[in-house]
Amino acid sequence: MPAFGVIVCPRCREHAQILELGGAKKTRCQKCGASLDIRKLRLLHTSDSLEEAVSARTVLQARVHNLEEQMKGELAVISGIEDNRASLVSDEPEIDPAGFKDKRQPSKRNPRQIILKLLSSNGGQLETGMLEALALEHGINEQQLETILEKMKSSGEIYEPSSGRLCLADEVLRK
Repeated sequence: MPAFGVIVCPRCREHAQILELGGAKKTRCQKCGASLDIRKLRLLHTSDSLEEAVSARTVLQARVHNLEEQMKGELAVISGIEDNRASLVSDEPEIDPAGFKDKRQPSKRNPRQIILKLLSSNGGQLETGMLEALALEHGINEQQLETILEKMKSSGEIYEPSSGRLCLADEVLRK
């Protein structure tokens, strides 16, 4: 009896996941959180090997998101081909990772913490123009930045030794 199975959530149809067979009767979708009865699920792939189940899950996830063509050269085919790196030779040119845009969202941290981190990573002081540019990269708009800077100045976390230059207070640097 196979130890691992690969399914796609029937509710959201966006997430393929690996199940350990013979254990629990129910599982949850890792994406939408739907409670799934394992015996009612359609197992799209079963295997005794976890590595084979992982590669099957990767291929299914690519199919679900229509990325199969992009990943075709990168993924091993599930149909019994062993992962033998010496024999895998692709006719297609290697994909340049520099050509892909970073689709990750910036962290949802507190804008005040982001500003403090930017200042501390630059030696505790920074020109306001440079801080504005860095803050925009982190998703903080100019109006929000001005409001936060005023609050930080009034609370004593930062100070302005000269016009256009911001510095961290000593207490903040020690933390």
